[in-house]
Amino acid sequence: MHLLELPSGTRVLIDCGLDYEKRKEFEERNATFPFDPKSIDLLILTHAHIDHSGNVPNLVRQGFSGTIIGTEPTLELSDYLLHDSLNIQRMELAAKQKTIWKNSGKRFKKGKQPQVQTLYTKKHITEMLDQSVSLPYGVEYAFNEELSISLYEAGHILGAASVRFTVNHNGQKTVVGFTGDLGNANSKLVPDPKPMTGLNYLVSESTYGGRKHLTDSQKAEDSLLEEIIETCVTRGGKLVIPAFSVGRTQAIIFTIHQLYRAGRLPEIPIFTDSPLAIRSTKVYQHNIDFLNEEAQAFQQQHGSLFDFPLLQIIEDEKESEMLSVMNTPCVIISAAGMVEGGRIQMHVRNNVGYPENTILIAGFCAEGTLGHRLLSGQDFVEINRKPRPVHAKIKRTDVFSAHPDHPQMLNYFRASNDGSLKQLFLVHGDATQMELLANDVDHTTVHLPEKGQTFELIE
Repeated sequence: MHLLELPSGTRVLIDCGLDYEKRKEFEERNATFPFDPKSIDLLILTHAHIDHSGNVPNLVRQGFSGTIIGTEPTLELSDYLLHDSLNIQRMELAAKQKTIWKNSGKRFKKGKQPQVQTLYTKKHITEMLDQSVSLPYGVEYAFNEELSISLYEAGHILGAASVRFTVNHNGQKTVVGFTGDLGNANSKLVPDPKPMTGLNYLVSESTYGGRKHLTDSQKAEDSLLEEIIETCVTRGGKLVIPAFSVGRTQAIIFTIHQLYRAGRLPEIPIFTDSPLAIRSTKVYQHNIDFLNEEAQAFQQQHGSLFDFPLLQIIEDEKESEMLSVMNTPCVIISAAGMVEGGRIQMHVRNNVGYPENTILIAGFCAEGTLGHRLLSGQDFVEINRKPRPVHAKIKRTDVFSAHPDHPQMLNYFRASNDGSLKQLFLVHGDATQMELLANDVDHTTVHLPEKGQTFELIE
C-alpha cells in the first residue's frame, strides 16, 4: 500500500492489501488507514493477490469513492479472491468468538455461527467492482492534465501489472514506476516481466533479494516428472503438492498436462482440490491473450490449457474426504500453499505419516506456518491441535516460483535505467534480503524505506 501525492493535491493509492504479518493483530493492523480514505482520488490495483487487493473493500466502506484501475483479469480474479478472504475472516472470527464464549461459560446452539463484524461485507466488494475500470497493457490513460498512467506486464500471475506514472508539473515531467509483484523468468503461463522505461524513480518488490533459484523454470516438466515417478511409481505413494489457488496451481496443472500430451506422464490420477483454484483456472482459460506464447500455442494445438483425461476436479468436501481412503498412487494438488487453512491440511494430515508419500512444498512458506514447520525437519507437527508423526518425505521446489531471484532483479533494475533513474526504493521483502539486493545495485541511489516513511520526489 503506497500513497503517491501529486503537487496539485491529487492522491493516488497503489494497492491496498491486507497485512497478515502478525495474525493475532489482524483486526488492529487492517481496520484503519494512515490517511482519510475519502481523500484518495485514484487506486491502481497491480494484481489480485490478497496482500495487494484484500483491504480495498474496507477502503470503500470507509468512504473511498474514486476510480479503481487494473487489468481485466485482475478485476475478475479479485472478485473471487475477496469473497474467499471474506469467508476466511468470518470463520476465523467465529472460531475466536466461540472460544471467548466457552471461556466465559456462555452456551451457544450446536451448529450456530456467532454474529461477527468483518472488515467489509459482500456489498462493499460489489461497490468496489462497480468503481473499477480495466486498462490494457501499454495504453496510456490520462487521469487529468497532471497525471497519465500506463500498465506493463509484470508476470507473477495472470493480469499482474507494473504501473508507470508520468507527472507534469511546472513544465517538467517526472516519471515514477511501481513494479507491483514481478514474475520469475520463463514462468509457466505468464509472460516475463517487462521493464518500464524513462523512469526517474522506481519502487520495486524485493521478495527474493539475496536468493538464487535452484532450478530454472524452463526445466519444470523434467523436475515435476522426476518427483511423480519417484513417489508414485518407484515407491507407490501419493505426491501431495500444497499450492496457492491463483497462479501456482494453474502452472502445476499446465505442466502436468504438457507431460501428458508429450506421452511422458505415468497413468496415475491427478486430483486438484481447491474451490478457489477451480474458479480461478476458468479465468486463466478465457483470458488466453494475457498469457505467454508457450501457453497460447499449447491452447491452439490442444484446445485447452488444463483439461486432460487423467485430471480429476474435486468439487465438494465429501469427494475431498474420499481421497484419504484411496490406497493407490496419485497426485493431489490443493490449497493453501503454506499449508495454512484450506483443504490441504486434511491431505497433509492423512498422508504425512507414511514413508512412501511425499509432501512437495512448491513455494515460499513464512515462519510459523505449517509448511515452514514441515520444511524445518520436525519429527512431529501439530495439525488440528493433534501431534502427527512425520514419516513422509518433505521436499521443496522453487521451479514454480512466482518471483524473480536476486540476479533477475538486478537485470530488471539495469534494464529499467536508461540513465535517468535517480532513486530506487526496495519494498515487499525481508529487511536482510533487501540489504543484500541493495548492496549489489551500483548504478543508482537505493533506499530501504520503513513503514510510514515519506519521500519528496519533486523539489
